[in-house]
Amino acid sequence: MKVSDKPLRILIIEDDEDHAFLESDILTDELDCRITVAGSKEEYEKVTIAEQDIVLLDFNLPDATGGELLHLIREKTDIPVIIITAQKDLKIAIETLKEGASDFLEKSPTNIKLLPSIVEKAHALYVQEKSAREQLKEKELLDTKVETLRQVLTTLSHYINNSTTTISGYAQLVQQFPNDRNKIDKFANISIKETRKITFVLKELEQFVNNMEIKTTNYVDIPNAMFNIEENIQNKMKEIENDSDS
Repeated sequence: MKVSDKPLRILIIEDDEDHAFLESDILTDELDCRITVAGSKEEYEKVTIAEQDIVLLDFNLPDATGGELLHLIREKTDIPVIIITAQKDLKIAIETLKEGASDFLEKSPTNIKLLPSIVEKAHALYVQEKSAREQLKEKELLDTKVETLRQVLTTLSHYINNSTTTISGYAQLVQQFPNDRNKIDKFANISIKETRKITFVLKELEQFVNNMEIKTTNYVDIPNAMFNIEENIQNKMKEIENDSDS
């Protein structure tokens, strides 16, 4: 069930030195792991929790409860936390599962043998769930980019379609009246102006694609993005029309 080639980094928070040594000994016998031991909240605060893969947390410490330590851990990381508890604290330990603990293990000669498999299983499940969340986030990000690009293309194609329709319409008029100089000149001017519009729209598309950075995983910002693109195009179209009229 090993999910990494690196040693599993395990933090044991246990004030009983003998029991901490027992846990450490059992784990290192069966797992490729690196153990760090903290005997109190004070010692825990000296540990860089971001460098740990999993925590074994004794429920009763001299300067804090397991619940208090769990809260501090959860403020910094979502790594698995397994509560190690005595029989009398079993009900309380179960409650900590609702507060973010991954599992619990009652202290007993029989149960202690299960510790390596429980640790390995908890870590493997965490890695699997984390990978699934990352894949979902990547999919949402890709969906956002695709949706944004689709709307951009829809906006830009509207302007291209208007220009090609105008050019096509004047071309048909010229075909019907091949000797009408006024229509031919008008067609030439319209073609130049509309071609400039198409060229600008294509440049807008190229610039958007080259500079596209979608940092959100939802579609909240897309209407604003579309408005900005369309407003920019409309302003440029007015400039083109004014240049053509002058």
